[in-house]
Amino acid sequence: MTAAQRIYIVGHGTEIRLIRAPHKAQALAHVARSLINVKVATQDELVTALGRGISVESAVDPAQTTLVE
Repeated sequence: MTAAQRIYIVGHGTEIRLIRAPHKAQALAHVARSLINVKVATQDELVTALGRGISVESAVDPAQTTLVE
Protein backbone atom coordinates (compact mmCIF):
# COMPACT_ATOMS: atom_id res chain seq x y z
CA MET A 1 0.00 0.00 0.00
CA THR A 2 1.35 3.42 -0.96
CA ALA A 3 1.70 6.04 1.78
CA ALA A 4 -0.78 8.90 1.57
CA GLN A 5 0.74 11.97 -0.04
CA ARG A 6 -0.05 15.63 0.35
CA ILE A 7 0.98 18.67 -1.61
CA TYR A 8 3.29 20.97 0.37
CA ILE A 9 4.27 24.55 -0.36
CA VAL A 10 8.03 24.85 0.05
CA GLY A 11 9.66 28.19 -0.43
CA HIS A 12 11.61 31.19 0.69
CA GLY A 13 10.04 34.63 0.65
CA THR A 14 7.74 34.92 -2.35
CA GLU A 15 9.39 32.09 -4.32
CA ILE A 16 7.43 28.87 -3.75
CA ARG A 17 7.28 25.36 -5.13
CA LEU A 18 4.47 22.82 -4.84
CA ILE A 19 5.81 19.41 -3.87
CA ARG A 20 3.84 16.16 -3.60
CA ALA A 21 5.33 14.03 -0.83
CA PRO A 22 4.31 11.63 1.95
CA HIS A 23 5.61 13.98 4.66
CA LYS A 24 6.98 17.48 5.18
CA ALA A 25 10.60 16.41 5.68
CA GLN A 26 10.67 14.64 2.32
CA ALA A 27 9.22 17.69 0.56
CA LEU A 28 11.88 19.89 2.14
CA ALA A 29 14.66 17.43 1.27
CA HIS A 30 13.49 17.31 -2.36
CA VAL A 31 13.82 21.09 -2.71
CA ALA A 32 17.03 21.30 -0.68
CA ARG A 33 18.79 18.78 -2.98
CA SER A 34 18.34 21.17 -5.91
CA LEU A 35 19.65 24.18 -3.96
CA ILE A 36 22.29 22.89 -1.57
CA ASN A 37 25.24 20.53 -1.99
CA VAL A 38 26.38 18.47 0.99
CA LYS A 39 29.46 16.24 0.96
CA VAL A 40 32.41 15.37 3.15
CA ALA A 41 35.14 18.00 2.79
CA THR A 42 38.47 16.92 1.39
CA GLN A 43 41.68 17.89 3.18
CA ASP A 44 42.45 20.48 0.48
CA GLU A 45 38.95 21.98 0.74
CA LEU A 46 39.36 22.28 4.52
CA VAL A 47 42.73 24.00 4.17
CA THR A 48 41.36 26.44 1.58
CA ALA A 49 38.21 27.27 3.56
CA LEU A 50 40.06 27.70 6.85
CA GLY A 51 42.60 29.90 5.05
CA ARG A 52 39.73 32.13 3.87
CA GLY A 53 38.57 32.54 7.48
CA ILE A 54 35.62 30.13 7.30
CA SER A 55 35.27 28.45 10.67
CA VAL A 56 33.88 24.98 11.41
CA GLU A 57 30.34 25.12 12.80
CA SER A 58 28.71 22.43 14.93
CA ALA A 59 25.31 21.10 13.89
CA VAL A 60 24.78 19.66 17.37
CA ASP A 61 22.97 21.92 19.82
CA PRO A 62 25.42 22.69 22.67
CA ALA A 63 22.48 22.66 25.11
CA GLN A 64 21.86 19.03 24.22
CA THR A 65 23.12 16.72 26.95
CA THR A 66 24.66 13.31 26.46
CA LEU A 67 23.32 10.17 28.06
CA VAL A 68 26.76 9.00 29.13
CA GLU A 69 29.25 11.37 30.72
